[in-house]
Amino acid sequence: MFSFAGSCWMCEGEQQETIERLVSAGLIKWDNKRSLPLKSGGKTDIYVNLRSMRSRPYVMKFLGQLYGNPLRRLRVDRFVEVPEAVSLLAGVVSTETNIPAVTIREEEKEGRVVSGKLIGDLNAGDRVAIIDDVITDGASKVPALNLLAQNGAETAGIVVLCDRQQGWKKKLVAAGFPNVGVWAGFTLHDVRKYLVEQKLMQRCDPAVEAKNPIIVALDGKSWDEILPLVDQLRTTGCILKVNDLLFYKGIEWLLPNLSVYGRVMADLKGHDIKNTLENISRHFSACPPWAVTVHASGGAEMIKATRAKLNEVGASSTKILAVTVLTSIDPVTCEEVYARRPLEQVLRLAKIAVDAGADGFVCSAQEVGALNSGNAARPGLEYVTPGVRSPGADVHDQARVDTPANAKANGASKQVMGRQILGAKDPVAEVQRVLTEELGVTL
Repeated sequence: MFSFAGSCWMCEGEQQETIERLVSAGLIKWDNKRSLPLKSGGKTDIYVNLRSMRSRPYVMKFLGQLYGNPLRRLRVDRFVEVPEAVSLLAGVVSTETNIPAVTIREEEKEGRVVSGKLIGDLNAGDRVAIIDDVITDGASKVPALNLLAQNGAETAGIVVLCDRQQGWKKKLVAAGFPNVGVWAGFTLHDVRKYLVEQKLMQRCDPAVEAKNPIIVALDGKSWDEILPLVDQLRTTGCILKVNDLLFYKGIEWLLPNLSVYGRVMADLKGHDIKNTLENISRHFSACPPWAVTVHASGGAEMIKATRAKLNEVGASSTKILAVTVLTSIDPVTCEEVYARRPLEQVLRLAKIAVDAGADGFVCSAQEVGALNSGNAARPGLEYVTPGVRSPGADVHDQARVDTPANAKANGASKQVMGRQILGAKDPVAEVQRVLTEELGVTL
């Protein structure tokens, strides 16, 4: 049996052409402030609305031909549109593909010649696909799946133009259909990426980005897990810090895709011979991140080589942040590793890094004040403090932590917060709370 394997039924070029046509026809709406209302009661920045294609026959024909590709590849005997007749897709697709359509009503009609929920020919053993314009959480597809199963049909899959990536898999599994997959032409992320790259929609208001000092740590999460989070956080202007996901998805894929949602801190913590750092830096040419991290203990030559290579490949805007002493290292461990107390080691490494051309440091909020006034201090440097927690929040695996207010008072220019924000019931509200109540920043 054909497997979707999480892929789309359009290649990248087809996706761009289709999105471009839908934008030109006014069938995709967008709002940079993420205020478009959804049926669920939530808000979004992008709305794909094929209902208006009834006024644009040329779009109907184009989409009818497009849907033929996945339906033929699934080798279906017939298909069902859910909800039928709202977008007018069923008739157009059937005409263009010569594949019969079946209508499934939500409720039976009384006093009609055809009164049942199912209209059209459907035989036991028929291979059937469900089609729709978009899919959200998949709830609207469950009644149709149940009726198809009751009539002995085999559901080959759900074919949609756009996957809004709102948890349909979980809903279908809970409804008893773990083997029914969704095959989309493109995702909402693909639309958003197109609109941002074409400068039709802003990633975020530049003034908001400039005022927000919070860096959100996305460590330990998959792309599917972080996507709904960064979708919400996009308008707040937070910087997005990634580490392990860069290795899993690859620098050249992740940076252009994640940059749709905010500035990116590529937290690679490079620590190797200068040739290795030069090789890594080459991969930043297509989409330079806001910053990349290297260990200051890698030495001056490594930092200089990294700066030179970034400049050479067109990533001169990327800041080099030198990691001093990890915030997970307590004073006893620091003496074991460096034979110095944390503050002494931080000051020593910072001096090496700034003399080699680093643009800032990653250090504990407990040491940032000394760095600001020490011999490594220079105008315009970034002072990034991980391990920042609101008063009373769990410190988890961090050893040298402090509060957002203290970090700011000591001179931190950026503050890294992860689990406190990502684990909040409303991450956007938590970001805004920290900014206003603890940092005195109004976006």
